[in-house]
Amino acid sequence: QTCALPISSGCGPFASSHPPRVTRMPSLRSLSMGPTFDRLWCASMTSNFADGMMFTAGPLLAVTLTRSPLLISILSSLGSLPWLLFAIPIGGLADRVDRGYALALANAVRFALVGLVVWALLLGHMTLPLLFAVVFLIGVCEVFVDTTTQAVIPMVLEPSQLERGNARLSLAESVIQTFVGAPLEIGRAHV
Repeated sequence: QTCALPISSGCGPFASSHPPRVTRMPSLRSLSMGPTFDRLWCASMTSNFADGMMFTAGPLLAVTLTRSPLLISILSSLGSLPWLLFAIPIGGLADRVDRGYALALANAVRFALVGLVVWALLLGHMTLPLLFAVVFLIGVCEVFVDTTTQAVIPMVLEPSQLERGNARLSLAESVIQTFVGAPLEIGRAHV
């Protein structure tokens, strides 16, 4: 059978006796994986947004303190160095402590460290060694938060939801930290 109508009309080799199926966008309620996971997911996105901004703001702030490309590149590396040094020990620790308390403590330390940078900037006491220390310690806290968040997932999801939950957290981390937080900080710095 030949037909001059488009494929979606249901003629030709793609003919069907059934009407075309209409797919609808899922509602926000159907995307939820439970209130506990949703809170964890939102907290993770917020945390990764702040990480993206901080690891972009650190080198931009360093440019105001030094003109040495070597020192600026060292600062950029200090943010990732804790993953190399502490991921395995922190993973072991995350399995042995109260995870909710650990997440709250690590995020509180990050908040205090950013407050220290703001205080040093306002008083005119910002130095490169202080910035190095803060970026490194925020990196340690990032390892703690991200590792502990992964350890919490099996506690808040059913086994059948683990793959979807892990995918959601990984996607949020990549997109929010790399493609949202960092560009927004660069845009804010140029204003």
